[in-house]
Amino acid sequence: MRTLFLWAILLVSILRASAAEDAAPRVGTTQDIIPCATAHYSFGTAVTTNGLVLFTEFNHRQIRSWHPQTRRLEVWRAKETPGMFGLATGTAGDVFVGLDLGDQGNPGKILRIAADGKEEYIVENITRPRQLACDSAGNLFAVLEGGKVLKWDKAARTVTEVMTALSPVSGIAVGADGSVYVSEYGVFEVAPEGYSRPTTPGQVKVKRPKGEVAVLTKDFWRVRGLALHGSSLYLCSESNREDHGNAGQLVRIDTTTGAEEILLTRLDYPQFPAISSDGKVYFTLARDNRLVAYEPAATFLDGSAPVDRVARSSVRGGSIAWGGPARGTRFTIKAQSISLAGNFRPDAGASQMDGWIEIPANRFQLNPKDLYPIHDAEHPGPGLFEMPKIESSCGAGKLHVEVFPLRRHQSSRWPMQYAGTAKESPASGFSEQPEAFRFFFAWTAAPPKPAR
Repeated sequence: MRTLFLWAILLVSILRASAAEDAAPRVGTTQDIIPCATAHYSFGTAVTTNGLVLFTEFNHRQIRSWHPQTRRLEVWRAKETPGMFGLATGTAGDVFVGLDLGDQGNPGKILRIAADGKEEYIVENITRPRQLACDSAGNLFAVLEGGKVLKWDKAARTVTEVMTALSPVSGIAVGADGSVYVSEYGVFEVAPEGYSRPTTPGQVKVKRPKGEVAVLTKDFWRVRGLALHGSSLYLCSESNREDHGNAGQLVRIDTTTGAEEILLTRLDYPQFPAISSDGKVYFTLARDNRLVAYEPAATFLDGSAPVDRVARSSVRGGSIAWGGPARGTRFTIKAQSISLAGNFRPDAGASQMDGWIEIPANRFQLNPKDLYPIHDAEHPGPGLFEMPKIESSCGAGKLHVEVFPLRRHQSSRWPMQYAGTAKESPASGFSEQPEAFRFFFAWTAAPPKPAR
């Protein structure tokens, strides 16, 4: 009886946590991120000292770079290498890459790429390396999913174990004072049916310089990656307890007080974040195949919208006058039977505007089924759906528009069917068909004509 009573208490606490998440007030959403570049099935993200954003593409076996000023997307390391997962930048131009090469015989490694292009494996015989991080001296810290936290000493060229955490472990960050922050994904148990089900949310532990270990924050499901900027620790959670699409979060935690602030919700599987010197947070969305950014100093504001077609809109750098003639730059965005027209009205002195327009999915005629029920290297997971095709134009300048799905939350993904096979699929009754589509637009004004 006591066992049943304890299980009942656990079940109630789980349901309360899940309900609290779904009932949480709308803070930031996907409509507050900035799409940067295509990033196919990407996990690791890092920012170099000159501001270049690097990310790994696991199945394409390469590292790509994106330049925030020029927006150029290039292949940074073309040599095909399997298993590239976590990524970090260190002192003197060092770049470190964790290689997840399987589970049998500890085949994992960590690759160091020096500024002169020379490469070496500095850590070997490991399994499932996840996020990597460097301290100010250029020493590398790495977490292994099984719970070990390793440190590679750059000067001594030795590898030591600095702490352990509760498996599965995903994220790591290192403070200027030497504090080591580690994220635990959550507690899972193997059910009689053979699948793994979540029982306890994840948490973040910190090991202080004097050696004491404490829990900094907890009760976030599926805690993934971490990034530190001053006293602010940024946390990405992949999803909720039921493992719905578009259920991830970006959270900011004060490392001195433990105070939490949910910055973004309704993200789809955000991974390992990295922060640039100006405070922008970069991370990848593994299923949307995008590198995105969050800019704390320049968030989007709710805007007006044609109520019969648009559920919500947001904008930065100005406002939109919908409908008939008005001052500003005329634009149109078309997708199937939807046609939106208005005028961009930038703020004084501004030459750029961007924002989001959310349209319910039932306004489009699209294939409702997952496009790739059988998974392969190019389409490794579920949740990919047909998207509305876009046509756009503007009276002057340049207009870029792209679309993201907003997946619904219906039932629970587990117990999975055909687990571990190419036909692996969610439990019967589960659905993440899009409930809406989010159109991101970025407009740049035409440059002024040179004076004669």
